[in-house]
Amino acid sequence: MTFDMPKFTPPDFSQEFFVNAPNATLVEVEKDGVAPANYHALSVFPEYFKINGKWVLATQSRMDTVCVANDEPGNESVNIVEFRNLKVGDKVVVGRTEDGSEGIYMYTQGFIEESKDADTFAFRSGRSRETAFSIDYDRLYQILANEKENGGYITWVLGTAVSLDRGSRDAMAQLVRNGYVDAIICGTSFAAFDLECATFGTTWGQETFIKEQNTLDNYYETINMVREAGSMEEFVKSGRPKDGIMKACVECGVPVIIGGTIRDRFGLPETYDNVYEAQDAMRKHIRKTSTVVMVSAILFTIATGNMTPSYNEFDGVIRPVYMYTVDIQEFAVNKLSDRGTLTATSVVTNTQDFIKNIGRALT
Repeated sequence: MTFDMPKFTPPDFSQEFFVNAPNATLVEVEKDGVAPANYHALSVFPEYFKINGKWVLATQSRMDTVCVANDEPGNESVNIVEFRNLKVGDKVVVGRTEDGSEGIYMYTQGFIEESKDADTFAFRSGRSRETAFSIDYDRLYQILANEKENGGYITWVLGTAVSLDRGSRDAMAQLVRNGYVDAIICGTSFAAFDLECATFGTTWGQETFIKEQNTLDNYYETINMVREAGSMEEFVKSGRPKDGIMKACVECGVPVIIGGTIRDRFGLPETYDNVYEAQDAMRKHIRKTSTVVMVSAILFTIATGNMTPSYNEFDGVIRPVYMYTVDIQEFAVNKLSDRGTLTATSVVTNTQDFIKNIGRALT
């Protein structure tokens, strides 16, 4: 089965409704970081804004942002900006409707292809532990292979569970080395536990699961050694880590974005302690991302999902941004849709097995 990238079909703006719709109302920012009253907040779905009689598509539309417009004749464009990044003089689109009546139009039909044989009713059409995910796996294999072959950008959001199992560690490292990973977003523990295993051969201090070895000594010692080396890159170059995901990332030039949390007790040198700096670092890669796979990291998953548009423009072509969220808990994968991301494909499974399946299929 071959992979066919869905083609984007824009609205027909020659329709009378669009022609007669007013231009979007623009109001200038009067204080840095403060949006005008009645600002228009965006979602992850495609939205058009009418400026000087032209309907302009906002690429990289994402949750909890506002639209800053350039209404210079001949150079009409829009930029999607976080509230905190608004500057005095920015022209923000105001209006709360999305039906075109205020020059704002949300368009969710661009990639929909109607099937004549579509069922009007089906059992187990939702996502739960009873769902059969074989088709989702096959589809993801195709997507990842297509991204690698055609220069896509694949970002992985990974939780600690992936680095606590030797099999999933090995599989993830091979995915890095085989070109299926362009960036990783994670927390301190994911990276530190991987480096502990790579350095000491232990996880939570355990070589085998016996009570006497259950300790964080090696975990903290690993972080201590990385801090002494100055960075994960220098630590890997020292030869102490023998294998693992971080070693593969350093040697393959794959960036790892580590966001700190209020629970972090001891951070790696690369850990972002400032939440805004962490957001900016994550968005730097999400803006380029064509597929994001979020595995067993519920807080990072929600954050990443909300900053990831359902579509983007790559080399002048509008295409979907594929999102997968994976966790053993139904609550975790469903939480993302509760927070406004409705385009992610959810897989309810053991995440360590998930990574090993992907590794076996692709590497």
